[in-house]
Amino acid sequence: MTGPDASAFPSCVPELSDGVVRLRAHREGDVEAIVAQCIDPQMVRWTTVPRPYGPDAARSYLAMIAQAWSRDDGQRFWAIEWVDDAGNPRFGGGIDLRPRGSGSAEVGYGLHPDARGRGLMVRALRLACQWWFDSGGARVYWFANAGNEPSWRVARACGFTRHGDLPGYLPHPDGLADAWVASVAADDDLTRPAGSGAASAGEVVVAEREDSRSDGPMLGGERELLEHWLDLYRESVLLKIAGLDAQALCRRAVPPSTLSLLGVVRHLSEVESYWLRCVLHDEDVPDLYATREHPDADFDDVDPANAARDIATYEAEVRRCRAEAARWPDLDSPVLGRRGGKELNLRWILTHLIEEYARHLGHLDLLREATDGRTGY
Repeated sequence: MTGPDASAFPSCVPELSDGVVRLRAHREGDVEAIVAQCIDPQMVRWTTVPRPYGPDAARSYLAMIAQAWSRDDGQRFWAIEWVDDAGNPRFGGGIDLRPRGSGSAEVGYGLHPDARGRGLMVRALRLACQWWFDSGGARVYWFANAGNEPSWRVARACGFTRHGDLPGYLPHPDGLADAWVASVAADDDLTRPAGSGAASAGEVVVAEREDSRSDGPMLGGERELLEHWLDLYRESVLLKIAGLDAQALCRRAVPPSTLSLLGVVRHLSEVESYWLRCVLHDEDVPDLYATREHPDADFDDVDPANAARDIATYEAEVRRCRAEAARWPDLDSPVLGRRGGKELNLRWILTHLIEEYARHLGHLDLLREATDGRTGY
């Protein structure tokens, strides 16, 4: 198979979009923004970008990108584009895939300073990986200088699993740097962090996450909006518990209340299971935590030794329940189960779940602030 002719650039570059981020071909008009990105202190600290870096270096980079697209085994580069609050499309950085043979590729990415803190790179990485897998690829590898936590948060949010450290592995203008290595496979879930086992004492259970939330479809239909807000609140739960160890997750930080961050998460696992499996599909689901004899076990029986497992259970229930809701045909038809002997529909269930999450996210706000002072939406 012959690769795209360099003369066909940029039309040979597949455009990828999720409605928020667009991956497109680079162009001459990106030069100024590329220079601004490459002289940013974070880029200089963590990458091999040439020093100094000016417009001529950016144009040489663009020429190299065009040539790479002309080869079957060449790197695949995209510019990341986003729309600012004024509605203007902006250059947001770059992402590339470097084929390594046998269906594997290595990914590299970097954001323009103005694009940071918006969850854009998580979206871009998911788009690039999905394109690779849809094209027949089997695995994508990520390498970064040891200590590059922002890059790792992005990779982890896209399902990458860390495999360890490689001493003196990566070239750097200041000498060889130790590397972190991780990968994601075609059958992994790009929309959630990879799970882990029991956490060691003091070990963070849920790593810090890139905030990928958005306002969603502002002119969307009813079901689209209900599902968007429910998913936004599900992601907010994980953001609220990120960066804490098991002891902190179990701390009853707002006395006299016995609520803890982990207790609320355990409760929400049961909420998801009850409404979207038991009630929606009339499925017989075993108790996760609470029983008839101990109805508050979800809140009361928190144990640091089980924190990682309980968080993984929540994430698994969210994935399953999202799929259960998706296969129900409409908002209006009576569901298969009953609530107190009464019929109800999916519209009522989704509305109630949004209300339930909103209430408990208020609890999580207070618990997190009392635990380590962190506030925010």
